[in-house]
Amino acid sequence: MKYLFNICLLAGLCFTACKKDLTTDAPTAGINLNNSRSSIGDTLVFKLGDTCKFSLDGYADNIVFWAGTIGNKYEYRDRAMALGIPTLSFTSTAQFGAQTNTLQVLATNKLPARDSATVVNAAWTNITARTPLATSATAVNTGNVNLSDLVSGINDSLFIAFKYSGVTGSTQRTWTITNYTVNNVLADYSYNLGSLVNDNAYWTRYGNVWNPATARWVPTTTALTIIGGTATAPTNTSWIVSKALYVGRVSPDVSTATVKNITASATTAYAYKYGAVGKYKATFVSYNVNPNESKTSIKEFNIKVIQ
Repeated sequence: MKYLFNICLLAGLCFTACKKDLTTDAPTAGINLNNSRSSIGDTLVFKLGDTCKFSLDGYADNIVFWAGTIGNKYEYRDRAMALGIPTLSFTSTAQFGAQTNTLQVLATNKLPARDSATVVNAAWTNITARTPLATSATAVNTGNVNLSDLVSGINDSLFIAFKYSGVTGSTQRTWTITNYTVNNVLADYSYNLGSLVNDNAYWTRYGNVWNPATARWVPTTTALTIIGGTATAPTNTSWIVSKALYVGRVSPDVSTATVKNITASATTAYAYKYGAVGKYKATFVSYNVNPNESKTSIKEFNIKVIQ
């Protein structure tokens, strides 16, 4: 028995000694940009229409290029939150009847629940004065309405509500809202927080008149609509409330192109043409990776494109 135990112990020690994690070498890819028209300090200058011609040598399993354009900046690859200016925009039409002040546009960053009592009694800010509304079947667009005063920080959520009022005794108005968008607008980037096409399933409706169905708001992927009743229809107050709009949300930037992947042979050149005048930080990320280890190298170029 003791002999068998010693054999098992020896086998275990041998297995442990022989087991080694896989390792990888650091990438050796060298990347240069030599065809600029001039340089200013560490910035390489090109004219609009020029092609930046990068030369590559050495080796890397994978090479990825970030042009430094909007949406393709390496420094924003992990960015998920950034508070810009939250803006609301929509187009409205009002048809039939002559009742006035039948639509209010409201917003709040405090809506702890979605039941009717909480919604009606929430701390809404009436922003109707900021949103030009139609007075007829002629469509009116609000432009970009700044809502930054309604939020206090990057983690705030914002709710938009349309509140309809129709009074019995005369023909009630029919409202149609199209082109609804809420965006987080940064200095060089705009992230969509809400739209009709993406939010159709997330609108919540409330009202004191639900029969017929047209007396309440109807959301689709193209419009929010409420059809007013005839002069004999009962007085109607109906709400439609957006989903929670997280005002600081953005999408992480993504790379512009994969220059080389692990299955491809080594490449010696890469070309890119910028489409607009401006300053850019072009970044090449080279990396070798296996299940146990990843090694990376980064090469950056400051590029200025002039007219």
